[in-house]
Amino acid sequence: MNARSPAVGVGVFRAAAMADLPAVLAFVDAACDALSADGDARFAMRLAVEEVFTNILEHGYRGNGPVEVAVDGGPRCVRVRLSDQAPKFDPADAPAPDLDSPLEERDPGGLGWHLVRQLVDELEYRPAPAGGNTYTLVKQLPAPAPGA
Repeated sequence: MNARSPAVGVGVFRAAAMADLPAVLAFVDAACDALSADGDARFAMRLAVEEVFTNILEHGYRGNGPVEVAVDGGPRCVRVRLSDQAPKFDPADAPAPDLDSPLEERDPGGLGWHLVRQLVDELEYRPAPAGGNTYTLVKQLPAPAPGA
């Protein structure tokens, strides 16, 4: 498969529990390989997917629940969609993190969606009409070297 083509479907992985996280990350790694993603893009997508997947289970479901992870690529990008059936949550509604106070004065947590926004080039949220959420993460890949 070649990420330089107009669109390349890689596949779908279905998960339901935190115990599935290593398999989800292995799936993302394999998809990045198939799309010729470099190490920086792979690292960013792994970390962003881990954060969104964990948020869905811990804050959306407050336990286990179905999460579909779909990966595809377009011209020079990797795209991951995480879809759930949890209560609606728009990451734009997440409070802005306190980045100015000394670390020892901050409440724990609250950096997840901020981190995801720093790792990916695009973050799109869509509520599902029948309930649930779809989060789309896009990471741009560098242009191929001349003659590659």
